[in-house]
Amino acid sequence: MKACYMTCLTDINCRTISFDQFNNQCELFADIPSQYGSLIAQAGVMSFIAVNRQLLARKQRLDASITTSSTTSTTTATTATVTTTVTTTPSSISSTTSSSSTSSSSSSSSSTTTTSSTSTTTSTTTIIMAWKTAANMNGGRDTYAGSILTNGKVLVTGGSNNGYVIGTELYDPSTNNWTTTANLNTARWRHSASILSNGKVLVTGGQASSGYLNSAELYDPSTSTWTTTANMNVARSQHTTFILLNGSVLVAGGQGTSGTYLNSAELYNPSTSIWTTTGNMNVARSQHTASILSNGKILVTGGQGTGGTYLNSAELYDPSTNIWTTTGSMTNARYYHTASVLSNGKVLVSGGQGTAGAYLNSAELYDSSTNTWTTTGNMNVARYAHTASILSNGKVLVTGGFRDSSFVLNSAELYDPSTSTWTTTVNMTVTRRSHSAFILSNGKILVAGGNDGSATVNSAELYG
Repeated sequence: MKACYMTCLTDINCRTISFDQFNNQCELFADIPSQYGSLIAQAGVMSFIAVNRQLLARKQRLDASITTSSTTSTTTATTATVTTTVTTTPSSISSTTSSSSTSSSSSSSSSTTTTSSTSTTTSTTTIIMAWKTAANMNGGRDTYAGSILTNGKVLVTGGSNNGYVIGTELYDPSTNNWTTTANLNTARWRHSASILSNGKVLVTGGQASSGYLNSAELYDPSTSTWTTTANMNVARSQHTTFILLNGSVLVAGGQGTSGTYLNSAELYNPSTSIWTTTGNMNVARSQHTASILSNGKILVTGGQGTGGTYLNSAELYDPSTNIWTTTGSMTNARYYHTASVLSNGKVLVSGGQGTAGAYLNSAELYDSSTNTWTTTGNMNVARYAHTASILSNGKVLVTGGFRDSSFVLNSAELYDPSTSTWTTTVNMTVTRRSHSAFILSNGKILVAGGNDGSATVNSAELYG
């Protein structure tokens, strides 16, 4: 059994094992077939429970555990159970051997009548939600920017690793490999990256050894090359960028020369490669969030403002008028928080750092129909510099971040919009903050890079 477990742990494609204790046979699966056993890992430890398929039918478990000091692939998991009932009605049946099926027939000297029977089968499938280590990046990086390309690959750019990073690389979900691609023209961190309608990636601003940057450049996936494009009107870092419905890129806020907090905003036109200034925000802010609403407006929230004050203000940008208007303020001032647009159109804001430097576990919802904020359930752990990703089931997964000024988290939790509650899920295999998370086309979440509290990391892992 130990050899069976070890084989699965060192195979990146292994999701499930079935171990037959009677015949001493081991089977590995890349998915989770309901007719076999399943491998379930307990959160935070290298101990596993194998469910033998003969015992599963009687709702019993065969428990086994293994502890190892080093593996090339680590899986931690939690489970959810889905019950499916299938009812079949054959057009005719003459006999049955199933105890759950019934049939009746009558006959005479001239004819025999057979009535159809109904058979109902209920099966239970165990779905494993797990973190599994992915291939490492070629270089560690934190506070970087990344984008998912139209071909499904993930492009990561720049960042920090004992200096400003000029390198970029690509993750291919189909092969679980990272490959280096062309370097940026300028090393940068605290910049942004946006995927344009033409498939190119626009990188803007950030910081370098020369100071705050107004430069921008384009990555072309078809040629794997970077070319410079027009400079922004204002040098800025820790700003937000968002693709508007018309394809233009809105850049807003951030910090500029000498660390000045900015309220300026500008638009990039991919067709002309020209930047034009647009209306200023009402409040200068950096490390804020930006979200596009169903009506096409952009909501910016919180951040840090002039004098280092933490902000609870929010405002809306209307692309049809190029005007910013204030909207309802959040209950708590916060920066380095996350914002997620839920399937119901509301915006979930969670965590961050607030007044007097407090680390927040609070969360709140913005309703664009009323322009109001309401508090929702608190996270189980206060965190900032974390990530938030919307899963295919509509839940929001938050990962990592700081719990306080020195404690970096590997914990993760899920927000359920239907119940307004947070529940813990399986811990990541690595503590990390200032990392990035990407929603892959297969529905899995890729988390990569960041800092573990002592050093920049190059590790990556997958949830789902």
